[in-house]
Amino acid sequence: MKKRFLSMALGAGLLLTAPVMAQEGGSFQGTSLFGQRMVTPADGNKNVADSAVLARAAADAKAAFEANMTVDTATWYGRVLFYQGYARESAEVYREALKRYPNSPKLLRHLAHRQFSLREFDKSIETGLRAAELYGDLPLEREKLGPDYFPSTPDVVQYYLYYHLGQAYFAKHDFDNAAKWFAESSQAAGFGFDPEARTANTYWEFLSLARGGRLDEALDLLDGYELTLFQVHPEGGSDNYFDGIQLYKGHRDAGSFFSAQDSGRPFADADGMAASTAYSLANYYLLKGDRDQARTWLKRAINVDSWSYFARIQAEADWVALFPGEKPTLMDQ
Repeated sequence: MKKRFLSMALGAGLLLTAPVMAQEGGSFQGTSLFGQRMVTPADGNKNVADSAVLARAAADAKAAFEANMTVDTATWYGRVLFYQGYARESAEVYREALKRYPNSPKLLRHLAHRQFSLREFDKSIETGLRAAELYGDLPLEREKLGPDYFPSTPDVVQYYLYYHLGQAYFAKHDFDNAAKWFAESSQAAGFGFDPEARTANTYWEFLSLARGGRLDEALDLLDGYELTLFQVHPEGGSDNYFDGIQLYKGHRDAGSFFSAQDSGRPFADADGMAASTAYSLANYYLLKGDRDQARTWLKRAINVDSWSYFARIQAEADWVALFPGEKPTLMDQ
């Protein structure tokens, strides 16, 4: 028994020190849909927090996980690794924890998200559907907060489970199922009235319906969205999804829509803004039937340094489907 425990501990140690070692020279995460290497640099977080704070949170989360592996310690450790840009290592934490807790829908929800980020769309759908089945009609569950110096957010687990299922189906161009799961995530967030969640869901459900040929339903959904930017972000600033909705409503000019300015908010640095606004424009032109303009903006959404943004992932999936055999380089722009 002691020998088996020691073996498990050594195995866990080798696994869980990988992100720390990877910080020195970057961590290989996988390949894009074009076969390009996806590498997280030493400072790979996207406006989430100060790097030193994240490093402290990761060290504390690692120690808690190794001292007592529970669903919650595994969930938090995997979240912090992902905030640092380590999707592959985060997924390994969840796989390790699922050996002990194979029917934990929360662990499965997080694994499905990491699989999506790593372009494993079929696996993400399979994992996400299993988590959704396990949750069934159970009450909504919120994430537990982290330490006082970096608490993160008490997200509704089912909301993000359904949201990422929508993303995975969208990447597969299964727009009916994408619309279904974005609608499910809207329901999960509805009672708490989260303006940001409603905005993100409206954006993606609209695109799912419109790209799937259900334009009347898509336009009805847009008509029902009446939030103001102040309601979405009372502290000021822009919001990628709010701006995209305004573009599709006809309230923003496509010619001045693109932005690569760092917003200062989590996951909305310069790369995030460029990928998101370019992808909104690509869809705008796709829906208008202008494939040449859509091609230009898909290229721009793909050609950012950061590989983990949803807009870049979806732009890669669109490019592979719409322009097979072509390389999305910016040389001709």
